[in-house]
Amino acid sequence: MYDILLCLVSLIALPKLLYQMAFHKKYRNSLKQRLGIGFPEIEKGNKKLIWVHAVSMGEAKAVAALARELKKRSDNDAILLFSTVTETGLAEGEKELPEADYHVFLPLDFSWIIRPIIRRVRPDQVIVCETDYWYNFLSSSKNAGARLSVVNGKISERSMHRLLKFPKFTKRLFCLIDKFCVQSHHYRERFLKLGIPEEKIAITGNIKFDNSFPKLTEEELVEWKSKFGIRPEDHVLVAGSTHDPEERIILDACFEVWKDDPHLKILIVPRHPERFNEVAQLLKKRGVKFSRYSEGVSHEAPVILVDAMGVLLQCYQAATLAIVAGSFTPKVGGHNIVEPCWYGVPVLFGPYLYSQPELLELVQEYGAGVQVEPEHLSDEIKGLLSEPKRRKALGAAGIHLADSLQGATERTLVEIA
Repeated sequence: MYDILLCLVSLIALPKLLYQMAFHKKYRNSLKQRLGIGFPEIEKGNKKLIWVHAVSMGEAKAVAALARELKKRSDNDAILLFSTVTETGLAEGEKELPEADYHVFLPLDFSWIIRPIIRRVRPDQVIVCETDYWYNFLSSSKNAGARLSVVNGKISERSMHRLLKFPKFTKRLFCLIDKFCVQSHHYRERFLKLGIPEEKIAITGNIKFDNSFPKLTEEELVEWKSKFGIRPEDHVLVAGSTHDPEERIILDACFEVWKDDPHLKILIVPRHPERFNEVAQLLKKRGVKFSRYSEGVSHEAPVILVDAMGVLLQCYQAATLAIVAGSFTPKVGGHNIVEPCWYGVPVLFGPYLYSQPELLELVQEYGAGVQVEPEHLSDEIKGLLSEPKRRKALGAAGIHLADSLQGATERTLVEIA
């Protein structure tokens, strides 16, 4: 039945897949491996095989340190296989986790594709980061004798209610997993409501905050500001991880701010690279003078479209203020609103943080950021730009918050090792 439903979902998704392949060149390089063709032949022998799975770039970056430590604690004798779903996730895994013996795309979860691969690979330990639960992958791994763990576990309220509608399937799925290492008490309560035994759940924190966030030297920061055409008199607003229609919302607010502060410079960093050209077209239609980072920037351009991956944290370090997007559209539900806090940058975010409830609670508890409705965004930006003491207080609170979040990786290792 599961395979039949997966076939139906795949047929529904096929037009979008073909469109992405044709016009955005996505999935072309990964399709064969997703179909199980060319999956690595792994000579396991008597070695332990650890399979770590992360759906995309953010999860890949988060779980890299934990995976590295697992291999290290095996005296580097274990075979480490790292899988992901997205192409950006694979690239991030190769960059952040060169210690892995294999980097692969997770094959499609049809039983006739994934089961033969699992029987051949015979993993001893399977670790899934956050939320990517594939039934055939997990059940085949369990049947092969693997211990299954979820790390950095989370589940949205919407997903919880969906799963509650299918109690038999949910029980079959989650009973496969031996340990749930979850980010916060919010997620613990939701997993308990799904019928997971209390002894299987441990609150270990968010491993993303154990990553060494890159800190630019003074010389490097000057160089980055030069790359963005930032002058000493400029106020810099970084809009990070934007989605449609958030660029419009942020531009509308900034048109109001520019009336009072002509030195405001905006760095727009779209979440997905396939939207770079779309955002450029929007800026042209709005009549905004802008530069693309990839083409070199102008000091005169008030807007910089950062059409590159992996530079968001450097952008935050050049910021006077940061907006963490994904929070002004109900389709997304927020991104990591703590990232700017590492650099003492005041953070603004919208009303939709349902996918990050624990981060919202922490930021509000420490007074490190401001939640704002779209219609009040311009007023909040104006207020913060005109109040340096308030900006400094928010930034100091953010650093205090960031320092309090260390240690999740070690707590997780204690539970799963």
